Amino acid sequence: MLYFVPTPIGNKEDITLRALHLLKETSFFLCEDTRTTKKLLSLYDIDTKGKEFYVLTSFIDEGKLKSYKNLIENHDVLMISEA
Repeated sequence: MLYFVPTPIGNKEDITLRALHLLKETSFFLCEDTRTTKKLLSLYDIDTKGKEFYVLTSFIDEGKLKSYKNLIENHDVLMISEA
């Protein structure tokens, strides 16, 4: 299943409890920038060990999109929306 999580803008307290739960429990992340997502997890003291990060931008080729589709079909995946 694919979950969408918006990130807080400017104030780290603007995140929902559901978003925090998903950030902690999900192992696969699609991100615009993996560095930003890792900083976000660090901000909430969420360990990145055992988590996999994938870049999703408008420059991704068709083959990569197919592999992401397979990932989503077989795992819970979190799409991080960044400002």
